[in-house]
Amino acid sequence: MTPNDPFRSSYRGVPTGTRLNGIYEIEAMIGAGGMGEVYKCREIQTGSPVAVKMLLPDMVENEAALALFRREAAALHNLPHDAIVRYFLFTVEPVLQRPYLAMEFVNGRSLSNMLDDGPLTLEALIKLMQRVASGLHAAHEHGIIHRDVSPDNIIVPLDDVRRAKLIDFGIARSTQLGDKTIIGSGFAGKDNYASPEQVGLYGNEVTAKSDVYSFGLVLFHALTGQKLDMGGSQFQLVEKRRRVPDLGAVDMRIRPLLERMLQPDPALRPSMAEVANWAPVGSAETPVAPLYGFDPLRRPEGGAPAPQDRPPPTVWRRGRLWYGAGVVMMLLLFGGGGYAFYKLIWSGPGTTVLPPPPKLAGTMAPPKAEPAVPQGGRQEPVKLPVPPTVTPSPTPDGAGRTDRIRKYVAQYSGGDCFFILPVAVSQNAAVIEGFGASTVPFDAFDKAFRREQGFEASVGVRQVTPAQCPAVKFLREVGSDQARAPRINLSATELKGGETLNGTIENFANRVVELLMVSDRGEVQSLSYLLKPGIDSLSFALPTPRGSGPQLLLVVATPQVLDSLRQPKPIAADTFFLQALSESQRNKVAIIAAARYVLLTN
Repeated sequence: MTPNDPFRSSYRGVPTGTRLNGIYEIEAMIGAGGMGEVYKCREIQTGSPVAVKMLLPDMVENEAALALFRREAAALHNLPHDAIVRYFLFTVEPVLQRPYLAMEFVNGRSLSNMLDDGPLTLEALIKLMQRVASGLHAAHEHGIIHRDVSPDNIIVPLDDVRRAKLIDFGIARSTQLGDKTIIGSGFAGKDNYASPEQVGLYGNEVTAKSDVYSFGLVLFHALTGQKLDMGGSQFQLVEKRRRVPDLGAVDMRIRPLLERMLQPDPALRPSMAEVANWAPVGSAETPVAPLYGFDPLRRPEGGAPAPQDRPPPTVWRRGRLWYGAGVVMMLLLFGGGGYAFYKLIWSGPGTTVLPPPPKLAGTMAPPKAEPAVPQGGRQEPVKLPVPPTVTPSPTPDGAGRTDRIRKYVAQYSGGDCFFILPVAVSQNAAVIEGFGASTVPFDAFDKAFRREQGFEASVGVRQVTPAQCPAVKFLREVGSDQARAPRINLSATELKGGETLNGTIENFANRVVELLMVSDRGEVQSLSYLLKPGIDSLSFALPTPRGSGPQLLLVVATPQVLDSLRQPKPIAADTFFLQALSESQRNKVAIIAAARYVLLTN
């Protein structure tokens, strides 16, 4: 959400000059999301700049939002470290009746924004790694797991990586307090940087080693200038984390460390202390603050060969995607005028928050000359295997219990703008993907599922705009027979507006296939004329509109042509899908559909 969000046209934020508890005075809004805002303020007595993160008025009574807010305040209060943004105050403004968190104002830009100018040198990367890892180690020592380590959550003042700071501990989990994420025990953070445990593998047990994995993906991005393709559908998120990703583009001097950090099994990863203490063999680099006197690349306990002693892993590659309250709460933020880049822990509809800050001239050395291996965001789609269950059933009753879980998910009702489908299910684990305009009904589903089934599911939510809700309702109406549903493979699911989206459609048998795009404004456009036949698949190259926001790509398969699905001009989603359902019922034509979430950025 931005201050000019059409869904909240009457709201313009807290006016400049407003005083909070007589302590701070608002100077400007520097970021906004679907659940909160960030303001640049000054401390009235000293004139010092501070950042204030404040809940939106209509979120004050939202228990989930308040829980996230209190969690960030508690996490920051217990983390006095120079690489972690400092916490000042958490209270409720008595006149506005809105909770807010005052914290250090960091004059800098995000690592994500810095990397738009090119990758870091190995020397700069090591300094960044030691700095951030020492901060994360301090968090882990206090029993705090960040759970959302990504380039957006690392702020670099004046492009000096030695001064980098971690932000957004809003979805951090305290291991001491036995806390958990708001939606399930798995997802928390951006899916491209999520660990295997966060997407449902290794018992969904998120520990400090999860931050190690996510940080390894960040380091790959920082050194190569390319994101590793770790996004996609819920099934793809799981599959891409079953083995070490392809690290062919990584400098050989640091590749052994990244191989350890990106091990699927948490037990084989180094601790954050080891990462902070690491330096290339023969290098003069030393850790920011030496932590322990051991070899950071020692072999795992038990004498098993370290990853660098083994042959390169088999590589599984595919396209990419992201968002989903995806995790469940994926969040963006924005730093105004090149100053403070604070990323909210909440997002509005999709991720149409605010555009990224303008690029500033970087001070890093130019990119390395060695070629980079193309990453998945631009790869050609390949066929996907049929999703397996998370784990094989160890008991004769396993299949029956799995069927009951799938039936429970299929029959659960969470409201009009709520759709869920089981991606991978066993008798004691479940990975579930959902679409909806709000995370609240998914929180209710998580609690109900845990109560009925006796364990927590890993729930990923693709958050849509209210205008796209008719498409979500349509998906719920036609149901989800995954065995018969078309499979959509995309070359990318996060791209800049105006770029071309390539993909293929499989598993449609002899049915008629219609390709639809539902914009964030709720307009449905038929793109079936762009489909090109191939061997057992259809391919397409879609020009995307300029701008930013979530787009829903729907593939609808029917045994015969339905005219209502081939509207020549864009039409409002509520009208379009009502006509489609009406025609199918009138002609007794079965409809089956599949959807993918595509995020456009500026």
